[in-house]
Amino acid sequence: MVMGQRDSWPRLLPGLLLAASLGWANVALAQSAPRLAFPYYTAEQALTGLYARQLPPRAQAFDVSAQALVQATQAHCQGHIGKDALHAQWQETLLSWQVLATPAVGPLVQRRSQRQIDFWPVRPNLIDKALKSAPRNLGDMARVGTPAKGFAGFEYLLAESAAAGLQGEANKNRCAYAVLMAQGIAAEASALRADVDGLAQRDWLVDEESADVETRLAQTRAAFAEWVNQWLGGLERLRWPQMEQPLVKAQTAGKPPVFPRQDWADNLADWRAQWASLRAQALLDDPRAVPPVPGQAFVPLEALLYGKGQVQLAARWRQAITAADAAMAGLGASYSGADLEAAARQLKELTVLYQQQVAAALDVPLGFSDADGD
Repeated sequence: MVMGQRDSWPRLLPGLLLAASLGWANVALAQSAPRLAFPYYTAEQALTGLYARQLPPRAQAFDVSAQALVQATQAHCQGHIGKDALHAQWQETLLSWQVLATPAVGPLVQRRSQRQIDFWPVRPNLIDKALKSAPRNLGDMARVGTPAKGFAGFEYLLAESAAAGLQGEANKNRCAYAVLMAQGIAAEASALRADVDGLAQRDWLVDEESADVETRLAQTRAAFAEWVNQWLGGLERLRWPQMEQPLVKAQTAGKPPVFPRQDWADNLADWRAQWASLRAQALLDDPRAVPPVPGQAFVPLEALLYGKGQVQLAARWRQAITAADAAMAGLGASYSGADLEAAARQLKELTVLYQQQVAAALDVPLGFSDADGD
């Protein structure tokens, strides 16, 4: 999925250059204006598309990949696969997690899943402490602090190992601990899949004659507002703590930047997976195609804007997303602080547009929530 996104970015550059020369607004409006009238989408229809159409396959993919990580770790401990193969499975599981968790809504917020399995920075001293306590099952792991497990803990343990990875008698305890970390990720993946599958069956439409109509309406409004707010939260989580803040800290301390993942390639893949997920919720595949059918398809933010008659704002929204596409594509295989700063600036411009115009057009007040995060 990420590679497909990456492959599409170079094809966007000619359009970007043309827009720069002729004027962003008029060009984008002419190129992306819908040919068909969009229906007005209700919050109930938007939530049905989100929870019944988009999230279930993502939760399933994460669950399947997490179970594969457990199997791969066990196979590595038994000497059947090498360090590189285990790292590849870790990365695949990480990316499937980010596709589901960006933005984090519903069960991911309620379960505080990001804190449970994707806390960073990792704390090596806590990992050493956990290894000395020799946990034997997930019950024991519940007493281990989150900075010593999850994706970051697993990555650290593998990255700090020798070329053979965690194999061999000397690494027996470390490999057993890695298996438990993988099992913890898999347990969370299975729980999330069950919760998402349950929400997929929910009827978000509210019968105005029902006795609990006010409660149901309040729940619907809250769930829709959560999605709109968490989309911005996912964007800012990518832009600031993961991309820009490490640069700021490095400049202040006079040291190289420290990003969430150990290797630049893993950070790059991680960020692109998050961006691809945000983009999929932001834009239609083609605004000139048949609009999403209410209640039968996922309705991205762009479609919601068109449905409200916000044609010019929808065009500006697409321009901003497309510009962010180009900036993210500018991040190369080798680290470049200048390119990263440029990408962060472009994401910041998207944040400002969302805060000042998009959320208001969707009739949703923005507010900070500490319900989840690191």
